Amino acid sequence: MQVLKLCFLALFLAHTTLAVNLSLKTSNIAFLGDAELGPASDGISRSGALSMTRDENPFSHGQGLWATSVPFKPSSNTSSPPYPFETSFVFSIAPRTKPAPGHGLAFIVVPALDNSGAGPGGFLGILNKTNNGNPKNHVFAVEFDVFQDKHLGDTNDNHVGVDVNSLTSVVAEKAGYWVQTVIGKRKMWRFKEVRLSSGERYKAWIEYRDSKVTVTLAPESVKKPKKPLIFAHLDLSKVFLKNMYTGFAGAMGRGVERHDIWSWNFQNSAKKA
Repeated sequence: MQVLKLCFLALFLAHTTLAVNLSLKTSNIAFLGDAELGPASDGISRSGALSMTRDENPFSHGQGLWATSVPFKPSSNTSSPPYPFETSFVFSIAPRTKPAPGHGLAFIVVPALDNSGAGPGGFLGILNKTNNGNPKNHVFAVEFDVFQDKHLGDTNDNHVGVDVNSLTSVVAEKAGYWVQTVIGKRKMWRFKEVRLSSGERYKAWIEYRDSKVTVTLAPESVKKPKKPLIFAHLDLSKVFLKNMYTGFAGAMGRGVERHDIWSWNFQNSAKKA
């Protein structure tokens, strides 16, 4: 059996580092809904991925979360600023049916190990039509969406969005990355679109510091671009509680689609207890 190596890093202000390499047999990941250790093509062994959905389940959706809560703030006081954090991961989205794939996956920060309020389709296994937009959700997500849900304000069927308590993104951009080129004596930025539902592996970097969030995306083989895809001012003080759970969610609609996480790294500056 192949193993999935998820590297979870918590960097503390005391300059100590906790690093854990996981195998797929460990209990450090909580599997909610249809999340599972991804099957290989032979249907017997494991693929080496953390999978959010199951091909055989209609409207499949699930969450794979780090099973231990993570400190995101010094206290739950709404005036308490969140700790800076950053995460990176390699993922792939692979439709199994045509013409319309659906729907996507997301990196998430949630208040509990509980996906009872999550729905399929455009809600990406995070929220549902009754709780979407509720400020009491305390949910932060970065979605990689491959289906245009107009009722959620999606601008196209291939975008990256930052979500706060709602699957209507506060900011979203067409999926792709920036490449710096030299034309004459001038340095210019050129945008290269990627197709999230191509089945190819992509790497994403998400960083939050001083009420600013950046999201950067590129093919797995490409070095992290210097210019992020998304840069937004976003105060998460009222969103984050003192301790939260982090990981991934994904969902499909009528079409069958794989939503796989191949590696993961997370770190923040919480003080060591």
